[in-house]
Amino acid sequence: MRNSLLFLTLFLLCSTGAVFAAEYVGNADCENCHLQEFQQWLGSDHDKSMQLASAASVLADFADITVNFHGIESRLYITDNQYYVDTLDKNGEAGSFQVKYTFGYDPLQQYLIELENGHIQVLNLAWDSRPADQGGQRWFHLQPEEDITPEHPFYWTNHVQNWNSRCADCHSTDVQRNYDPATSSYDTRWSEINVSCEGCHGPASDHVEMAQSGSFSGGQAGFEKDIGDKSQFVFSGDSPIAENSGNDSTAQLDTCAICHSRRGVTGGFAANRDYHEQFQLSLLNRDLYFADGQINDEVFVYGSFLQSKMHQAGVTCTDCHNPHTSQLKAPGNSLCQSCHQADTFLTTAHHKHEPSSAGAQCVACHMPERIYMQVDSRADHSFSIPRPALANRVDAPNACANCHDDWEATEVVANYVRLFGDEPASAWAEVNYEANRSNILALPDILAIANDSSVPSIRRASLLSQAANFPVRITLESIQQNLQDANPLVRRASVEATAFLPPQGRLQILQPLITDEVKSVRLAVANQLADAFPSAPENARPQLLQLYAEFEQSLLFNQDTPGAQFNLASFYYRRGNPIATERAYQRALAIEPTFLPALLNLADLRREKGNEAAAEDYLRRALETAPDSGAAHHALGLLDVRTGELAQALESLRRATEMNDATPRHSYVYAVALESDGGKQAAIEVLMESESRWPNQPESLLLLVNYLDQEGRGAELLPYLSSLSRILPGNQAVMALVNKYANPR
Repeated sequence: MRNSLLFLTLFLLCSTGAVFAAEYVGNADCENCHLQEFQQWLGSDHDKSMQLASAASVLADFADITVNFHGIESRLYITDNQYYVDTLDKNGEAGSFQVKYTFGYDPLQQYLIELENGHIQVLNLAWDSRPADQGGQRWFHLQPEEDITPEHPFYWTNHVQNWNSRCADCHSTDVQRNYDPATSSYDTRWSEINVSCEGCHGPASDHVEMAQSGSFSGGQAGFEKDIGDKSQFVFSGDSPIAENSGNDSTAQLDTCAICHSRRGVTGGFAANRDYHEQFQLSLLNRDLYFADGQINDEVFVYGSFLQSKMHQAGVTCTDCHNPHTSQLKAPGNSLCQSCHQADTFLTTAHHKHEPSSAGAQCVACHMPERIYMQVDSRADHSFSIPRPALANRVDAPNACANCHDDWEATEVVANYVRLFGDEPASAWAEVNYEANRSNILALPDILAIANDSSVPSIRRASLLSQAANFPVRITLESIQQNLQDANPLVRRASVEATAFLPPQGRLQILQPLITDEVKSVRLAVANQLADAFPSAPENARPQLLQLYAEFEQSLLFNQDTPGAQFNLASFYYRRGNPIATERAYQRALAIEPTFLPALLNLADLRREKGNEAAAEDYLRRALETAPDSGAAHHALGLLDVRTGELAQALESLRRATEMNDATPRHSYVYAVALESDGGKQAAIEVLMESESRWPNQPESLLLLVNYLDQEGRGAELLPYLSSLSRILPGNQAVMALVNKYANPR
């Protein structure tokens, strides 16, 4: 009887979904009523996001062309109206492959090849579609600086170049991956091959039915979300800047952000669902953004725009862009003057450049560009004010140097001050720079900005996400305050910042958020509470188990990616399931044999079991994959210390400190190893360099002042001791040194 009731319940739920869920109908139905919009869409970036390879879609020269990149020769040709490339396969053997699809068209076009088991791969070779006088009309390699061989993660047959898991969702409409983990195969389907009307508006069956029956009654007209532009900017009073007198357009911005953002997918992909129910937006971390918030890596606009005064003023995407053509609504400065009066802003008095010159263009200063994929220029959408002196201090680019590249940095600053006066302040950039360097003496300023609701939420969240680096009382107070914030980004970052607490402490303050209304927040809670189940009271355990199930299901949605398998392994490890942990790590390597995080963690698992030889094998594999990995060199150095190979250990530990991903801990351990080998002077030099790179690290500073004290270098240690006394005011060892040097008898 119980099973019968369960079956009936499931049947009713499924039946309800089948009856009421809107379905995708295709562009033809849209064209019938929206001919003008449809014709605008034809030929747009969205229309040409992906196409079947044909004479009408292929832009590249396939006239029996042979190119050679990284020592690999590739021949591109046409046979029976089909496009082919002869190149090396995944095993480094010669093969012939049909180009099945095109990808994009301007300023470059890429080409897709379908391999066995439904894997669709993106060639590393691309066609520069720009005019010849701009350097285009040529084949080029997307990774010219690296030695891209079949073993490299970016080789065209490997996971990084896989369309199904990494590209499809944003280049086609209603993509269903249909991945089978047992056979590592795909049966990927879509409603439309490109980004169609429903790619943005959502499934239109209800809309079409209402139109045909004449039952429109206002509201959303059969769509779950109305993404029309509701903003209305008008000039009022004496203000030279128009103000928004319309309504909030968050729905539109979030819809565009689905594809125009750097984010993790948490399950599902639909235009009609809230952004934070589907994705975890990448914050302003140092790998993606410069310290002042400018774009560094490719971040697809959204995270940049959320920082801007434009966003705060209510500007949305279609205030500037035609949503159907994907083009700007007006050329050059004329677009800007729709909200910024020309007689104030389009003057020499404002921009200090000759009229009609490059420097007189608003975007030259306020939307500087960076080039990605060798030829693709992307404009920064934070709409920042150039601050060359600040840029120098925080190691960020400045817009002035884009044109005045023959000027020295000091010359740029001097001319800026001469023309514009002192730079406007940017406390956030200065503070974020220090947060990136884990400077604990900047903590009060970090938390002050993180707690300030007038600051853009993504900036607050980015500072909070780093708070775990500062495990002190005021950090915890700030975290607890911001766990209640209205913005899900801020709540999520606060959840993640609890990592420094023990499991019971995390559970105590995060338990109310187990049922948070936003999925991205709940998933962050699940991750932080993965090891908290034994500490949980009985009445909280059912909720926790439900949360764990949601988290696991979210990761399984992306189980065809090594990152999801890695996160699953970490989750299983903290849940106390070693078998599932091992299996997930091995699945990550099956998808991408060179996946560095899995190699490092498997080495650590072998170390925990006392199998140093197996740990070393994984670390050697890691260094073959990523010879510039500080984490891998550091781990190998520690292994050599454990096995008594001190000379080898010192070399590995040294190299770890020199890599871009080095941490203060790497320098600390290297210094300790040097000192233990009789190299105290060398250890002091390492610690001084570390202090310059990551100022005010308590552990490193304490070691440094002790070494300097032992060497009788009292005058040199005083500045470090001064900082240390501020960081650890009650520490007995510190006070003893203060008394010794600051208050000598």
